[in-house]
Amino acid sequence: MHFVNAKSILTPHSMNIYRGCSHGCIYCDSRSKCYQFTHEFEDLEVKQNAAELLEEALRKKRKRCMIGTGSMCDPYIPAEKELCLMRRCLEIIDKYNFGATLITKSDLVLRDLDILRRINQKTKAVVQMTLTLHLQRCVENQ
Repeated sequence: MHFVNAKSILTPHSMNIYRGCSHGCIYCDSRSKCYQFTHEFEDLEVKQNAAELLEEALRKKRKRCMIGTGSMCDPYIPAEKELCLMRRCLEIIDKYNFGATLITKSDLVLRDLDILRRINQKTKAVVQMTLTLHLQRCVENQ
C-alpha cells in the first residue's frame, strides 16, 4: 500500500478513494490497461486527501446528485477499518445533502450505517453487495 495526494477525486458523479484491489476477482475489469495504473494492481494506492478534495468539489457543485463509489475499487478494503476515509467522505456527502451509492464485498459497510441512514432520510443511499461464488460441478456416478 502506498499513499498519494491526488489532484481530484470526483468524476461527474463518482469517486475512487483507493486504486487497486486485493480481492483477485476473475471478472474484474479494473485491471485493464485503459485505466493507466502506474503501479501493481495489488499495491493499493490510497488517496490520502480524498475527503478534502471531495468537500471542495461538493461545495462548488450546483446540482445535487448521487455520488457513487465501488465500481472500480472496493471502498471498504481492509485498511479502511483504520483509515476511515470512506466514512469521512460519507460524512461530507451527508453534510452537503448529496445521495450516495456504493458497491462493496465487505461487511465493514455496517460500521457506516448511521451515516448511510442519515443520507437516505434526506436524499437516497444505496448499498450494493457483490458476492463471488466458487461453485464446484457435481457429477452423479452412474
